Amino acid sequence: MSFKAVILAAGKGTRFKSDLPKVLHKILGKPMLWYVVKAAKKAGAEEIIVVVGHKKEQVEEFLKLEFPEVKTVYQEQQLGTGHAVMCAEELLKDYNKKIVVLNGDTPLVEPEEIKRLAEVDGDMVVLTGEINDPTGYGRVIRDGREILKIVEEKDATEEEKKIKEVNTGIYSFDPKKLFEALKEIDNNNAQGEYYLPDVLKVFKCKGWKVVPVVVKNFSTVMGVNNRYELSKAEKVLQERIVKALQLSGVTIHNPKSAYIEPEVEIGTDTEIFAPIYIKGKTKIGKGCYLGAFSEIVDSTIGDKTKVESHSWIKGTVLEPETSVGPFAKLRPGTYLESSAKLGTFVETKNAYLERGAKANHLTYLGDCRIGENTNIGAGTITCNYDGFNKWKTEIGKNVFVGSNTLFIAPVKVGNNSITAAGSVITSDVPENTLAVGRAKQLNYEGKAERIREKARRKKK
Repeated sequence: MSFKAVILAAGKGTRFKSDLPKVLHKILGKPMLWYVVKAAKKAGAEEIIVVVGHKKEQVEEFLKLEFPEVKTVYQEQQLGTGHAVMCAEELLKDYNKKIVVLNGDTPLVEPEEIKRLAEVDGDMVVLTGEINDPTGYGRVIRDGREILKIVEEKDATEEEKKIKEVNTGIYSFDPKKLFEALKEIDNNNAQGEYYLPDVLKVFKCKGWKVVPVVVKNFSTVMGVNNRYELSKAEKVLQERIVKALQLSGVTIHNPKSAYIEPEVEIGTDTEIFAPIYIKGKTKIGKGCYLGAFSEIVDSTIGDKTKVESHSWIKGTVLEPETSVGPFAKLRPGTYLESSAKLGTFVETKNAYLERGAKANHLTYLGDCRIGENTNIGAGTITCNYDGFNKWKTEIGKNVFVGSNTLFIAPVKVGNNSITAAGSVITSDVPENTLAVGRAKQLNYEGKAERIREKARRKKK
């Protein structure tokens, strides 16, 4: 069944004690609102309208970036959920199918539940849930399949308080009847607000059909009202992601310590050792090995690649069968062709390593291109920054770079060349050349003992 979704996202969220709008607080790297919009889209909403209010510019900026097709309406004064839906009337007044009303602070809501709401026959359909401790929730009073009323706890009798079926605050409506009913509710309450559940009385008075749909798992409709509840929601979402990956053929050791964001893709037979952080739009291939205490952000990792423990990788592409770490730091712009290797305490930025190239330890490679099968010795540094500009180092194929070589960019080294350990390379090196860039060594015999004696006298 076709339907449109209205998402209420205008509130301040005072219990967050934050300058950030409530719905923009993040879970696994994405704002809460992102999950609700995604769920509505996956459920098949033909249009999504978000009601914005508090700091609307920030919410609209997020939506424009992530969901440019989503429409927004402005609730200038936050006068309750009923008033928020009234703000969307202009966009929905001629619509004759179902509308589903969702809350921007329910990031766990499942597409299947939204779809069920839209498919059930009824003028007003209330998503309800059954919980052992219903304290604080409005109780659902019904006769068989017909809801008679929803009673808030403060107004409930002792008998009504024993009811375990509660209102989740998520609904679907016949739009024409909804907007007619909204015109008849009032704000005669302590907060002076128009509450959406109050339309139920109007629906009942007019003889319109009000029915429930019981949510299968109550945790999926949990509202997030503070940072403690935000952490609880994150735990649930993380468990969903980890379980889905495990069922798809990914091995995750110590899964409770695996932080994996929702847009991450991981291939079968990859083995992950947590704790680990995998963020953004990272894509990891099949048969990879990811070591513990690593962080991978917005990167592409090819099949059968090995990332050893304590490695940090961001904005990087690793082709199949490459190797990184342990304790490697790969900054944005790093690219490794197949079978290339970066080892312990190697840092890179804007570095391109061709097939089979390797830097095994204690090296900085910035703004450079390293040719096929070239070996970079320990302690090598490409000196790429002069305080004003970045310069490039180009090293050819089958080059052997001796330990502690400094390349003062811009500089080029030809294929099959060698740089002597401890060299400072300031000029281009032709192909098949040995480059030695050392200062002349001077030996002063006996000088060492005189220096030690002088130091001893100073201590006295």
